Amino acid sequence: MTTPLLRIPDRNKYAQKITKVLGQQHIQVDPVQRELIEILDRCLGKSKSAAHPGIYIYGPPGPGRGKTLIMNTLVSLMPPATTARYHFHEFFQRLNSPANRIPGQRLGAIFAQGLERELAGLELLVFDEFHCTEPGDAMFMAKLVRHCAEHRIQLITTSNYGPEKLLDDDTFHHLVQPTIDRIKNDFVIFALDHQVDYRQRDADPQQVLEGYRLGSLNLFETPVAQPEHDTMIQIGYDEIGPVHLNAETIWITFDQICRTRRNTADYLELAGRYSCWHVTGIPASTNMPMDEERRLANLIDIFYDKNVEVHLYAADNLGDLGHMLHDTEKARLTSRLAQLQLNEYERTSASS
Repeated sequence: MTTPLLRIPDRNKYAQKITKVLGQQHIQVDPVQRELIEILDRCLGKSKSAAHPGIYIYGPPGPGRGKTLIMNTLVSLMPPATTARYHFHEFFQRLNSPANRIPGQRLGAIFAQGLERELAGLELLVFDEFHCTEPGDAMFMAKLVRHCAEHRIQLITTSNYGPEKLLDDDTFHHLVQPTIDRIKNDFVIFALDHQVDYRQRDADPQQVLEGYRLGSLNLFETPVAQPEHDTMIQIGYDEIGPVHLNAETIWITFDQICRTRRNTADYLELAGRYSCWHVTGIPASTNMPMDEERRLANLIDIFYDKNVEVHLYAADNLGDLGHMLHDTEKARLTSRLAQLQLNEYERTSASS
């Protein structure tokens, strides 16, 4: 007699449970989403020996398609001891952390060692923002997919790219092609592509906003009641500041966070320290240099993925932010900015 995957009873009720939880958030499942939920139900309900190695879910980033909503709900129903969920940037950082390196160790060995460490004991891995934009990503992706298959870890990925669009560069695409072939042959592939925009839709007045969606985009660079910046913070070997800190709230300027040598690893660490951010002095997006634009885009991505409350104070509505980024990156950024409350009048009302 086979052992059921994840050892969860009543697996045929997953679809009902997911739909019920979404309904409690005032979200009525549409036909495309229902089809995805039923696929998840069927795949998770199979025995370990008959289970699909993975499910690859993709859809355009422009309007929110519900990938994150459905994954949030699915993970909440799974046993935490055998389930893990990671975002691409965060997981890559964990594997490549200097604290886990042995002097002289090859990058491939670091990945293999890290996968064994981070995925030990798992039966289900949910991987958000599955993407491949450079050769190093291709190597990491190949090792991840192979490791999950060898260790019978069911892999569910969400992505803004269809499998064939991974590492969409003629020079390097061949590096990821074996992984693409494996996904196409072994995974259930589902395109979540419809017209409902769950990120940009009007919020239900009865819905309780939290985390990122509590944030705002304020059309002025400097708030009237800005607190005094009097504290330096340490990140790596550098200091940033002066900033203002109050418990888990940080006030920081655009110059300090996006016009310095900050990178994604720094942003992940800082987002873990502070749950509420005020970023002031953001210049007009029309002529923002590409390096600053990319840093701000990465920062917003991380705020969204880690559900951090953020208040941006900008010279314009950031409508041109991403004008030098890849179309997919720009569409994702536009979608995430649209979830912040737009505030044009706070400056006037505060001073009246």
